[in-house]
Amino acid sequence: MNEARVAAIDIGTNAVRLIVAEVGGTDGYRVLTDEREQTRLGLRLDETGRIAPESRSATLDALERMKQTAEGFGIIELRAVATAALREAENGPEFVEASRDRCGLEIEVISAEEEAELAMRSVRERFPLGAHPAVIVDIGGGSMEILFVTAGTVSEIHSLPVGAVRMTERFVHSDPIDAADLRSLRDEIDRELSAIATPPYPTPTMIGSGGTFPTIAALAMQDQRGETGSVQGYAMSRSEFEHQVGRLREAPLVLRRHMLGLNEDRADIILAGATVIESLAHYLDVSRIWINERGIRDGVVLEMISRL
Repeated sequence: MNEARVAAIDIGTNAVRLIVAEVGGTDGYRVLTDEREQTRLGLRLDETGRIAPESRSATLDALERMKQTAEGFGIIELRAVATAALREAENGPEFVEASRDRCGLEIEVISAEEEAELAMRSVRERFPLGAHPAVIVDIGGGSMEILFVTAGTVSEIHSLPVGAVRMTERFVHSDPIDAADLRSLRDEIDRELSAIATPPYPTPTMIGSGGTFPTIAALAMQDQRGETGSVQGYAMSRSEFEHQVGRLREAPLVLRRHMLGLNEDRADIILAGATVIESLAHYLDVSRIWINERGIRDGVVLEMISRL
């Protein structure tokens, strides 16, 4: 008898991701396919307040293909969740309607709190939190969700508009980034972080999801081991993270595109995203950063499986 199969689509500000999973295995499910397509749904959103026509078209095309792919695996349930771009866009409801009409796909536009809860669900399944305090971070193209956790319980959730696409469009206008752009970028990040009171207990451990974290980890793995591979559960010191960010900061776009372990279509936004994480780690005095490659999609899949 075949095990049940489910699928999740994560519609982000920078990319659309699909995971098809079969129930079972040591991780709770086996991944049958894991796909990503950059569509830049949030292109110029910060400037215009609207989804751009070219981003709308590219994202609908991707959703149509991914839905067909998922259905080809004989899934019993498919959920599509959307985050910051569709939460904020003036024409977000029109996009949701277009997805329904063209693709037959119902999109759930989830709140920042729901996004954080899905990230937490994934972390609980993948990491032994125990009684130790930690900060869980999910950074996308539009926003960053921050969860303070102690004894496995979330005590605070914050959502800041400092995603990698948004911050790149606003502040990165030089290549390599010059001192003035970097100062403006860091000043805005610090301004946003100042609204968050540091917890009354130390948070030496950060667990991060969203494309920026595994990309930096892949660069570090290549440096240390001479090879890249899965970075799920990979741990790095804050100083190593900062070292990799420094490499990116000095490299022009054409070089970043050829750095081993770096997704080429992420090369233009990686520096802003990494600088956000670097600033947060410094602000909270984090000493170690763990990588969760799966993130929100994992949380959605685990949620579906729990109801079977």
